[in-house]
This record gives sequence, C-alpha cells and structure tokens, in this order.
Amino acid sequence: MANRRLLFFFGIFCFVPAYSADFYVSTTGDDVAAGTLSDPWLTVQFGADQLNPGDVLHVLSGVYYEKISLNVSGTPGNPITISGTGGFAVLDGSQNTQQNAVIEIIDRSYISIVGMELRKNIMNDAQGILVEGNCQGIMIRENSVHDIHFSGDANDVATASTNAQAIIVFGSDAGSAIRDLVITGNDVFNCRLGYSEGIAVNGNVDGFEVAENTVHDLTNIGIVAIGHEETCSDPLLDQARNGRIHHNTVYRCHSPYASCAGVYIDGAKKIEVLSNSCSQNDYGIEIGCEHPGKSAETITVRNNILYANGSAGIAFGGYDYPGVSGKVTDSDVYNNTLYRNDTTDQGDGELVLTYFENCHFENNIFFTHDGLRAVTSVNVSPTTLNYNLYYTGSEDQSNLIETPGGNYTLQQLQQTGQETAGIYGDPGFTLLPLNDNSFVLTAATSIAVNAGNPSYAMLPGETDFYGNVRIQNGRVEIGAGEFEVLGLDELIAAELVLVPNPASSVIRIVSGTTFTRYVITDLSGQVVTSGNAGNNSIPVSDLPAGCYLIRCVGEGQAAQSRFIKN
Repeated sequence: MANRRLLFFFGIFCFVPAYSADFYVSTTGDDVAAGTLSDPWLTVQFGADQLNPGDVLHVLSGVYYEKISLNVSGTPGNPITISGTGGFAVLDGSQNTQQNAVIEIIDRSYISIVGMELRKNIMNDAQGILVEGNCQGIMIRENSVHDIHFSGDANDVATASTNAQAIIVFGSDAGSAIRDLVITGNDVFNCRLGYSEGIAVNGNVDGFEVAENTVHDLTNIGIVAIGHEETCSDPLLDQARNGRIHHNTVYRCHSPYASCAGVYIDGAKKIEVLSNSCSQNDYGIEIGCEHPGKSAETITVRNNILYANGSAGIAFGGYDYPGVSGKVTDSDVYNNTLYRNDTTDQGDGELVLTYFENCHFENNIFFTHDGLRAVTSVNVSPTTLNYNLYYTGSEDQSNLIETPGGNYTLQQLQQTGQETAGIYGDPGFTLLPLNDNSFVLTAATSIAVNAGNPSYAMLPGETDFYGNVRIQNGRVEIGAGEFEVLGLDELIAAELVLVPNPASSVIRIVSGTTFTRYVITDLSGQVVTSGNAGNNSIPVSDLPAGCYLIRCVGEGQAAQSRFIKN
C-alpha cells in the first residue's frame, strides 16, 4: 500500500497527503480478498495489520473468535479506526488463551475502537481492552464489554492474585505519559473481576476523559483512577492525573471481599468527578489512597447523585492513616445529592470521613433513612463541613452526625462552631419514580433553593447534574440540581401537539422544535416528574391515571399542553 503515500518522480520523492480508506471484514470473507465491501477480508487481525493513518476497518456483523493486537498507529487528525458495523460485530475471546486482552494496544497511538462487542474472555488476568505504554490519542467509544472473568467457575473465591479488567489503561512508560485518552459511551457489565476493576486508568496517564459510560453488575469497582502502584518506574509520574470522570451511570458493583465503589479515586491527582449517577453499589464514590506515605490530591467531587448504595454515598479519606493507608489532600466535595444510602445499615450513613487535610464539603444534600446517621467521621473532626442540608424524615436527630467527640444533632454541632450555615429539612424532591430525575427540586420554596454558599463562584459554562445553568436565581442551590423555572414568560411560544393523547406508555411531541427539557405537573401545579426530552419522546408509563399538564423548553422556545394518562 505504500503507493498510496509516496510517489517517485524524476528521482525526487514527492509526498502525497494522507487520505482515508474504508476496508471491510466479514465472517464470510477471505484474507486474500481486496478488503472492499463486496470482497471483504476474513479476520479482524489481518485487516487491522493492513491499515494506514486515516483508514477505517469496518467489522461487519458476526462473531469473530479472535483476540487482536494493534501493530500500526495513526497520526494526529488521522487516527486508525476499527468500527463495528451493522450492530452485532463481536470479538469473542473464548477460543484464545494466548493473549490476555481481546484488544491489545501497546506502544501505539491515534487509534479508535468504536461500536464493537467484546465478550467471553475467561482466564486469570483476562482483559477486554488493554492500553499500555507510550500511547497517545486513544479513543474507546460505544463498545459493549461483558463476560470478562478471572475464572470460568462462578464460585471461585477471589484473591489478590486473581484479576480481570474490562477496560484497563497502564501508563507504564516513564519517558512518555499516555495523553488524550477518551473512554466514552461504553456499556461494561457482567464481569467477575477478582481484585480488579471495570474501567481503570493507572499510572503515568496525563489528560484523560471517562464519560457517559454505563457500568453495572460487576464484582468489584466500577470506574477507578489510580496512583502509586509502581505501574510507572518513576514515582513522580506514577499517578493518573488531569482527568475528568463525568456523566457515567454506575450501579450494582459489589465485591464479595470488601466494600467497593461505583467510582473510586485511589491516589490519583487533579481529577474531577462530575455529574455521575451511582446507585446500588457498596459505596457510591470513594476518594482515598491505599499506599502509606502517599496522597490523593486536588480531587473535585461535584454534581453527583448517589442513592441506595449499600454503605455510604461517599467515602472520603485515608481509611487507616498513617500506618496502612495514605491520605487525601486539597480536595473539595460540593453540590452532590446523597439519598438514603447505607441500605445495609452498617452505620456509615451518607458521608463517611477518615483522614484528610485541607478539604471542604459544601452545598451537599444528605437525605438519610429515617433516624439514621448522615455523616460519620472516624478519625477527624468535621471542621470543614458547611452550607450542607440534612434530613432524616424522623423526629430523632440525635445520631445525625457522629464525630470522635460524640454524636450530635445539627443544632448541637453548630453550637461547637461547626456547620454554622448548615440547614435541616426536606428538600422537596420529585421522588416518582425513583431514578436520577427523582432528585429534581420541585418548588421555588424548597429550602435547598438559594441556600448554598453565597460566595460560590460559578465556572464558565458550568451546569448542574441535569445540564441546567448552575446558578439561575442569583445564588447557588444546595444539591446536584438547580431549581429550574419552566415557564412561557420570556420564551417564544411554540406549537405543542401530543400523540397519542390519551397515552399509556410514551407521548411523542409533534413539533418543528427540538425540546430539551420537560416538566409534568398535576392540574394543581404540583410537579410529578421531569427530565430530558430526548427525541421529543416522553415516558409516562409510571404516572397514575389522570389529567396532567406538560411544559417543554428548547431552542429558545417553550410550549405546554394537557394530556390524559390512561
């Protein structure tokens, strides 16, 4: 294929700009074919080996019993892409035990893996996708990774030497950090991980994004950024750093040997954990450092919704400092909503604090089970808690906050000079049905509205969990979501036609406007539910039968109409 890149003319080499070409692999193809759609190759590995920068290898629907290793690189602006086509392009690792990873990317750059299904890699140290060494510009997007198991026996007991990973990134090259790493839109599920994780970024990785993934039903941690594990030989570079873990949905991640988190920061640096939904895990989010003498530092946890996790919604700090673990420093936890975690009644409450230095906890909602604890402070006194909202749904607040100095109601804690601007009361969530949209503030009269730290400075373009402008009424709300006024006063009225009406499960909006948000109220004006109006389609199956008003906004327009739920 060199003639596509280079011409020889009168003794002078003339470079032709790189252009992309599309090639195809099919389960009915042949590796001596031309690689075209009408004459495809047979194996993904052969096809991948033929690619040059800018090329796309389309893997047509079918099951390919292969594990592949990328032996070529793209260039900036001209990545090599392996793309599943037709909705069912499967790499099945069950017949190959010679390579740990179903897709292996080692010391290669500018590669995109898109729309593939990776499954059934069952062996100790099994991996779905491995990225390791000197790698730049790697994108892992919209893949399905499942059934990556450390053992074929579901009853095998995990030990520190039994591991499996769905997507693992090892920054092992001390001379060159992994940069421009994007892991987005993937579905990772049903993996027995041993002592490992679903999506992990580890070691010398500087600049990454883990976003909009759905991670669920794993036997250990969902998503993790890691430092200080000697992945990189230079200890000064052995930290995943300058990363954003955002807008992921993580649920049902449970470990049989220790409490694990949906999202975990273990010794990493300068990480933003933003707008994630974590439910039914052991912990929702954990920020810590497992290595004595080391730190996780400059971690920001904001706008996350954490509910129905078995232990705390957030676990924060060095769990056994200084002898067994490190510590967390210079970090902030703010504008998160924690709702009825500690479902196993371990006594952790919504937020459990261990050892940290120079960290702050503000503008969070701690909504507990009736009469249970909101905050547990194990090794430190919570002197950096302020402007938080507490609610237990019970008259008994005597165990609301536990510190080494004793148990406190909020009022008692305030008398010691701590949490002086904290408030107690029902924030007024939607709560029908219980999902991410259940935690929308339903009225401007909610005690969470305009109750956050008045000194809070909004970042440019900052939004809340739901994508609304972070400050809408002059002062930040407490919790992950701003109260959003959906009305017609300052917007152009648009036509709103609903079909079917009456409706039983879904209402479609027939309009030339693409609406982004909706609110449904009963006829008294009480908000029943709200959410994102994706594709102008609104689910209503969970609503009781009756008559409702729906208001929608988008593209600078708003509209409203009544409908009947039958």
